[in-house]
Amino acid sequence: MKVTTRKKPAFRDFYENGMFTRIVATKTDKGKWRLFGLHRSVDAAIFVEAARGGIREWAGLNHLGDFCDSIGITLWEVHHKGAKKEQAA
Repeated sequence: MKVTTRKKPAFRDFYENGMFTRIVATKTDKGKWRLFGLHRSVDAAIFVEAARGGIREWAGLNHLGDFCDSIGITLWEVHHKGAKKEQAA
């Protein structure tokens, strides 16, 4: 799967034009949240780009939710790996 980024206006346009099948929030190993859309016709995940490049990250789901509200996203999924299971000795 290809991974790419788009600035907020382009990401909003993709969403409004129905180019995403799903909008997903994932938690990084450092505890930050990232948002991406799965492209409808290309095998690609498109993340929201940060102001100075790279992938934009949010400190909490409340901030990410505010971002989604600001661009009209009403349905998004949260994917988070649970605590790692201990392995038997």
